[in-house]
Amino acid sequence: MVSSPPAAPRSDLSGLYFDQQLFSSSVHAGLGCEDCHPGLGRLPHPASLPDPQCDSCHAAQADRYSRGVHGRELDEGHAQAPRCWDCHGSHRILPPTKRDSWTYPLNILTVCSSCHKEHGIAPDVEATGRDLVEYYVDSVHGRAVSESGLIVAATCVDCHGAHQVLPSSHPDSPVHRNHVPETCGACHVGISEVYGESIHSQLRKSGGPAGRGPVCTECHSAHRITRVQTSAFARDIVEECGHCHQDLYSTYRESYHGQVNRLGYRRAARCSDCHGAHDVRAVSDPHSRVSDENRIATCGRCHEGANANFAQFIAHADHRDRRRQPLLFGVWLYFIIAMSGTFTFFGLHSVLWWIRSFIERARNGPSHHEEPGCGRAYVRFRRIHRVTHALVIISFMGLTFTGIPLKFSDQPWALMLATALGGGNVMGIFHRCFAIIMLIYVVIHLGVVIRWARGQRKAGRKGWLFGPDSLLPVGKDLRDLGGMFRWFLGRGVMPKFDRWTYWEKFDYWADAVGTIIIGGSGLILAFPIAASMILPGWFFNVAMIVHGYEALLAVGFIFTMHFFNAHLRVEKFPTDTVIFSGLLSEAEMRAERPLQFERLQREGELDELLRTPRPRWRKTAARIVGVTLLLAGSTLIVLIVWAGLTSFGQG
Repeated sequence: MVSSPPAAPRSDLSGLYFDQQLFSSSVHAGLGCEDCHPGLGRLPHPASLPDPQCDSCHAAQADRYSRGVHGRELDEGHAQAPRCWDCHGSHRILPPTKRDSWTYPLNILTVCSSCHKEHGIAPDVEATGRDLVEYYVDSVHGRAVSESGLIVAATCVDCHGAHQVLPSSHPDSPVHRNHVPETCGACHVGISEVYGESIHSQLRKSGGPAGRGPVCTECHSAHRITRVQTSAFARDIVEECGHCHQDLYSTYRESYHGQVNRLGYRRAARCSDCHGAHDVRAVSDPHSRVSDENRIATCGRCHEGANANFAQFIAHADHRDRRRQPLLFGVWLYFIIAMSGTFTFFGLHSVLWWIRSFIERARNGPSHHEEPGCGRAYVRFRRIHRVTHALVIISFMGLTFTGIPLKFSDQPWALMLATALGGGNVMGIFHRCFAIIMLIYVVIHLGVVIRWARGQRKAGRKGWLFGPDSLLPVGKDLRDLGGMFRWFLGRGVMPKFDRWTYWEKFDYWADAVGTIIIGGSGLILAFPIAASMILPGWFFNVAMIVHGYEALLAVGFIFTMHFFNAHLRVEKFPTDTVIFSGLLSEAEMRAERPLQFERLQREGELDELLRTPRPRWRKTAARIVGVTLLLAGSTLIVLIVWAGLTSFGQG
């Protein structure tokens, strides 16, 4: 009988060999090949080796694996579903306590990410697998592993489990919101105990709609956990609280704490500074940080010396709520009416004036005071007046650009401006410095006024208090106002003015009263502990409204109405340099202030004011300064209007 020929040798024998030395260090070193690969006793070996039968020894782990998402994917025929050897290795499987083990804490990220970085969008978190890996690597847990080499830092398996990995939507998953506190608490034992006594934990356990009390991942996130000491966390945690506490979030954002927090000032009080972080309790709870028993101590953590008056500050005041805060509502309503009335009246005044000026220019050509000076000029503002006005400009522009970002802290441009100025803390220092300049020019001006009044009385001038050189309103101002509107409408001629016009008197007194209001409220806000020795804490809420809205009124009026009256009129455009030079040409004085010119000429005092005009370069420099201020102010007005329009559209 002829025997059959022997089987042809296999051309690829690489699968039959493995490193015996590596295998000898494995936990399976005492096993034979057939213990894991049954059927290998038959020769020749099949072309494809059978998969290891891990469940023959590891039945419990295999059962958990089959009930996890990985096992289900394998059952559904997904070729990329991980098998035991994809996570543990093959012939050199080491205990998880060994540094070279694939399941050693410092190596787990590499094992898990080798598959998960290729995954698409996960429906539970709406992020790709690569995103989740990158988030974790950049998180406080990931950095602890990769940068600090801490084996106690949380890895993938610590949160998701090892064999029975389930999606976060599955009720049995350790990362399902019902189990997150226990999962995180396995490492953060002390925090877990504190959280267990909080109102958030009680809400979570209560069931029903109210059972949506927040868990760890809803405040700290899951894969993107950051250090709580960072600026980003300090700024973003308020947003997290606002997801549930929307009403309190909106009122916090309008408070000083919320404004400077949004601008990046880390020392500003956040939700957790007052209410606690993991130990949040109901306000009615005697152990709450904001309970009547503990509020002074809580305020005192930031405001040393806080007393009972100080603690009456309304942290979440809503000045638009007439029922709950009628006083704040009344103060706010006053400013809304005052601002609406002021801008409506003077806005109409400016528009009509602008139209009438163009009509007059078309009919009669340029006015006399638009022509070059004829070599004679008279003093309108003395040096002390020009210096004082320069201080006013510096103070006002400085206070505006260091204060207005607070009012509009929700706007990107406000954050950019605050950042350019050095951040919330530096901006606050600058704001106080400009406030000191304001105090300086107030003192100087009071001295000038007192000296002028004494001089008038010493000279025996009668009626000086309400005379033409006085800025006090008189009946003529009201008549001039009516005359101007008649001129606007083509019903009469333009009134003749003396040294001061009615709109200049309004500017002066509006600035004077505004300075007192803004300065007074600013002092209260700058020195709250001292103020609380006399005033109740809720007065700070009033001061906030007064300071913010009066400043907004001043900024809006100066950068629109005052700029128009002084610089943007047809006959003055682009700037009137008189406040810089102090001199008014004879042509301008005759045309704009004929009553003053005639009066001084009649009284023989005109020649005392006669001066040689300033060099042309000084006028050019003054125009450059004026145009720069105009552009800065106009830009800010555009941004403020844009902020108002966007806020109105959102609300």
